[in-house]
Amino acid sequence: MAMNQTSPDQSLDRRRRSPDRLPRFDPRPASPGQLAVVALGVWLVGALIPALHILGPVGLALLLVAGLGYLIRPRPRTMYWRDRKIDLGDEPGATQRMYRTLFKH
Repeated sequence: MAMNQTSPDQSLDRRRRSPDRLPRFDPRPASPGQLAVVALGVWLVGALIPALHILGPVGLALLLVAGLGYLIRPRPRTMYWRDRKIDLGDEPGATQRMYRTLFKH
């Protein structure tokens, strides 16, 4: 008589993938390019509307973060072995962890 036993990890995993749950809202941009577009919009609003002049420096700061994000983005490392493409996965360093903290991608 075999019992169907599930470990607590499997039941927890099943709850995470449940289609009944709504996806969580994640305000992070998917890429530095998206952040740059938002930053330009914020800066433009701050430059054109005098009452919102504080948004000018905020937009420039966001644009600087977008530029840094572009510089530290993880690049895929691939090589070919026996005519097959292989993606080499490195252990994430400090810059990759920072990138994943700032961007969804």
